[in-house]
Amino acid sequence: MYSVVRENVYDPRKLALYRRPPLGVTSGSQLLAAIFLLHVVPCCALPQAAPATQKSPVTIPIQVAANLVYMHGRINDSRQLSVALDTGSSFSIVAPAIAQQLDLHTSGTTEAAGIGHGSSQTVRFVEGARLQWGDEASRVSIENQRIAVLPIDYIADQVGIPTDAIFGSNVFENFRVTVDYKHQRASFASPDSPLVDAGESIPIRILGGTPYVTATLYGASSSGVSGLFLLDSGTTGALILNQQFLSAHPKLIAGRKFVDTPSVNAVGGTINLKLVRIAGLRLGSFKFDQVVVAVPQSSTGVFANPEIAGFIGADIMRRFAVTWDYAHQRVLLKPNSYLNEGFEADASGLRLTVEPPDYTTIHVAAMLPDSPAAAAGLRVGDVVTAFNGARDLPLWHVVDELRKPDSSPVLSILRDHKHLTVTLHLRRLV
Repeated sequence: MYSVVRENVYDPRKLALYRRPPLGVTSGSQLLAAIFLLHVVPCCALPQAAPATQKSPVTIPIQVAANLVYMHGRINDSRQLSVALDTGSSFSIVAPAIAQQLDLHTSGTTEAAGIGHGSSQTVRFVEGARLQWGDEASRVSIENQRIAVLPIDYIADQVGIPTDAIFGSNVFENFRVTVDYKHQRASFASPDSPLVDAGESIPIRILGGTPYVTATLYGASSSGVSGLFLLDSGTTGALILNQQFLSAHPKLIAGRKFVDTPSVNAVGGTINLKLVRIAGLRLGSFKFDQVVVAVPQSSTGVFANPEIAGFIGADIMRRFAVTWDYAHQRVLLKPNSYLNEGFEADASGLRLTVEPPDYTTIHVAAMLPDSPAAAAGLRVGDVVTAFNGARDLPLWHVVDELRKPDSSPVLSILRDHKHLTVTLHLRRLV
């Protein structure tokens, strides 16, 4: 068992979500395609974690769903939890229901003003928590952690996998973490253990417990424009750009059409995004063409900081085995067979959700006018009972299938106690 002791000593009253901090003390986490993970931003740098001492890595199975990384974990003496592993989260987070089951006592609170508009939530902090993951034979743990308590049920609602907790910077600051997206496994090792054939090394900066990288964007006729990006494994899409950054570099999207997406809900209220494609993105020596970009239509939180160009998300990372090496300020990318796949967004105009406790019944939550879904006669409130004849498919799988333009999936629908069959003719919307 790996065991690391870390003591966090800063004042939780000085924390906020998505507020504008000085550069070097900022972080954020987004889930594109209607999923937004939370990101807590400290006003000062996180204390250094005690390094792991074991040299041999522990490798565990993971599940990659909607490009997010899920694993089994525990907090203190909890039952086995469904945990999202997220580089974009400055804290590890536990759902309130789990905190209540464990009788976790809070040490302080702060208001969470999320990226959305219209509401705020209170974040509570717990001291001295123990985080564990892996199985009995190869369990990893870190002790004496400060974690946050905050509702994260909207993640499960929009992915279809129960999400009890998010393990964030607590993990990445203590271990060198390798996520092999293609083979669905993750390895955790001491930062000083040997590293062989891990791929191209790219320098990063750890700001507020989260990794930032310099990358270059290209317009159709422009030379490259470099910017500072959060590398966020909690963003399901490829790229999110700060509206202020785009306004400063209009040639990146000259002649490109913005496309609406159905609004979503998360911390802070409603989130409105538009999608657009840019000609290219370069990260290290890797060049990606015709990348789909999400642009939030507000400049709150981290997007109020014009020095942050945006987020690079998991639709980029899934094309590699990614090694996060915070101790040496680098990320290593080893390409897999997904490297040259194209970038696609939703081709239906639908936003689908599921509901607790089973997270299996798929509902139409929102729909764009003049979309394939609208043309097929779908309505908000419809229940999807089968997809191409298959029942009980997880939501994330259905959403993946709706990102395939020029296909014609058949949906079985329940509406007002009547069973209907609808064929969608998917087309590229962006």
